[in-house]
Amino acid sequence: MDHSRGAAHKAWRDLPTNGAPARYKITAHDGNMHEITIAKGNRIILDALLEQPVYCASPVRISDKVCTLRHQYHVPIAKEMFENDTATDRAKFGVYFIDAKVERISDEGGAL
Repeated sequence: MDHSRGAAHKAWRDLPTNGAPARYKITAHDGNMHEITIAKGNRIILDALLEQPVYCASPVRISDKVCTLRHQYHVPIAKEMFENDTATDRAKFGVYFIDAKVERISDEGGAL
């Protein structure tokens, strides 16, 4: 997969804004599936990751939400590290991205 730096969300203002409860279906690489319902910051970050990779250095402090999504909801989120970003003068930074099939199946936590 190509997770280029230029295609990542870089600021909170770039992220989706709908934090209402929504339901998602997650299909792992081995074919196992599960569904989750999330809201607020967790939904905002997951929707952003569904749109495109998300920059994970201090301009967008999302690591706590990514940890929650990974560990509590078992969302397969990976991180790719880069060095020497001339646009931000950061020596090292990362980009989060979805590493399996994740799709929103309903809004408001209910059925479509």
